Amino acid sequence: MEDREAGLQDRLSDLPDYVIHEILCFLEINQAIQTSVLSKRWKNLWASVPDLNFNSKGFKEQTFPKFLRRVISKREDCNVRRLDVFTHLPIRLSSMEGLINYAVAHQVEDFRFVSDDVQPVYLPECGSLKALFLSRCKFGDLRTSFGFGFANLTSLDLYVCWFCYSENDFGDPFARCQNLRRLCLRYCRFPSLKKLKITGFQLVSLEIQGFGYGDRGLQEGCEVEIFAPNLLSFVYKFSKPVDFCGLHFPSLDYVEVHVWQHGTDEATDHDKRRASLCLMSMFEGFGNAQSVKLYCETIQVLDLVDGLLEQQPSPFKRLKKVDVHCNRESFKVPAHVTNYLLTGTIGQELYLEVGDRVLGSISTGLLQGLAWLYALKCFMCTVYL
Repeated sequence: MEDREAGLQDRLSDLPDYVIHEILCFLEINQAIQTSVLSKRWKNLWASVPDLNFNSKGFKEQTFPKFLRRVISKREDCNVRRLDVFTHLPIRLSSMEGLINYAVAHQVEDFRFVSDDVQPVYLPECGSLKALFLSRCKFGDLRTSFGFGFANLTSLDLYVCWFCYSENDFGDPFARCQNLRRLCLRYCRFPSLKKLKITGFQLVSLEIQGFGYGDRGLQEGCEVEIFAPNLLSFVYKFSKPVDFCGLHFPSLDYVEVHVWQHGTDEATDHDKRRASLCLMSMFEGFGNAQSVKLYCETIQVLDLVDGLLEQQPSPFKRLKKVDVHCNRESFKVPAHVTNYLLTGTIGQELYLEVGDRVLGSISTGLLQGLAWLYALKCFMCTVYL
């Protein structure tokens, strides 16, 4: 028995510090602290772990902020690679600012904050930050020059965030993120702007969800302009048509659009026309896209006003494929909508799919011929009447 015990080794504790740190990074910080009781070797290893993962589960509203401050005060003076905060409790602004300032001072690279309640947040400039995810944050008293001051940020996700500009008609909040390559805005609010601009010189992927006028994030009549010369993918989902006064996407490859207009039966002719025109205006910015995914609700908005779509030329010049996603097998894309989508490209084979049904390869020459016949038919009917 003595020989056997002599041969036993604590192989886990024999690992180098950086390996143990990577193991502790998979734990929440309170769990990492509990490993201090394992042995003398583990007593202070948690204090230099590069990733901090705070979760309010199991804490009370009064004890969670105290725990945050205690961890910061006991931690060694080393850099923070990643900071995650998940809380269902309201946090005082002073506690949140202290945590953020600590992370910024220690060169945080990845910051994720998820809350169940709206939290006012002040974000200081941070040159080390590369990835940022914020949920239910409110940025108040913003000025025209306001922007996320993260020169090296490459990925930004914002979920249910408020941008409260005061006494300003124009906002361009992401212009200072000069290296931003991915931007995702989900159900964000810009309630006081007359014009919202999104500038991204290095932006490659842009996704906007839950957008629209009124309760969808924008005040009525607000214009939206996006300047992204290197954008490859643009996704606009679960939203309503808005006035995209300018979309500058010369490198665009993929587009996905899911919009709808509630209460179309009760909507006035003016509202229907405005919704269709806003959507067509947005499509004009997609001229270089090669692959387009639409939803049946998008098709219905395009076709809200009889005769309006037939007056519009196809915006697409390089299109190769259109995928219409629909959960109704009986849905059919009207002929004039197909004509609008597909006749702008010359000399290529185009594919139109509805759900899992491939409707086949369509020659653009044939489509243009059909378009002329359709126009002639409309003209003859007008003359006859």
